[in-house]
Amino acid sequence: MDQKVLEFLRKERVCSLTTLLKDGTPHSAAMHFSHLGSPLAFYFSADKAGSKCEDLLDGIPKKAAVVVGFSEEEWITLQMEGKIQVVSDPQAVAEIKKIHYVKNPSSKEFESDPGTIFLEFTPTWWRYTDFNINPPTIVSSKNG
Repeated sequence: MDQKVLEFLRKERVCSLTTLLKDGTPHSAAMHFSHLGSPLAFYFSADKAGSKCEDLLDGIPKKAAVVVGFSEEEWITLQMEGKIQVVSDPQAVAEIKKIHYVKNPSSKEFESDPGTIFLEFTPTWWRYTDFNINPPTIVSSKNG
């Protein structure tokens, strides 16, 4: 993963997460995220009764999209497509909590709620764009 992308992700905390409802309708939500850089993976704390989780509870990874970067002052974005799934392994959840609650301490208040689950998004495609430079700097997992 490109260092510019990882530096950008370290300072950002909010993204737009789009999942698919059971009928195929896209559902987008603003979400706090945490991540690991190698391999790149994103984590979200969510209520399993929420719309974004509706088609994920069967344990089968589904298609999803994530966008990080909404500032008109900074003009940097990271767009991603990939797979999302519920993290069900208790040991994996414990490891995710260690990074997620450091980056998003306010999420810890939901830790004991039995409806709280963690989702893992793994990108299959990504594109980082810095519009502060002319022409813009574009770094992508695939060119073209």
